[in-house]
Amino acid sequence: MNPFGKNLNIKKRGAEISEKELFCELVDMYEGLALRSEKLYTEFGLNLQEYDEEFFLTIENLFFLKYGEWKTEIITWYVWNRKDVETGELATLEWTDDAAGKTHEVTIKCSEDLWDILKQIEDKTK
Repeated sequence: MNPFGKNLNIKKRGAEISEKELFCELVDMYEGLALRSEKLYTEFGLNLQEYDEEFFLTIENLFFLKYGEWKTEIITWYVWNRKDVETGELATLEWTDDAAGKTHEVTIKCSEDLWDILKQIEDKTK
């Protein structure tokens, strides 16, 4: 057998993990991968965009399968555009509650905030 995967550690999960916990873990890992890729480019001049692109598309497609288009767009925004790389400043997410005719602006600080706002928007659109 090929020894390539011999050091691969697959996390065994019990039934206790909630969808929210798993979502937050996945989003945090996705963001970590994006930040690592950015760091390689800014600190070492290594542009691995072509190499990483299929990994990122795979992750986005899996989010799309589970959460649909609009949630995946917000998740992708969270990972790639929420934080200014140079200043660390957080951008706000603006969304419109069509039923109430209100526009909301929120600053999403962490993946738990992201989960909560996705649920809030989902509840308003039902």
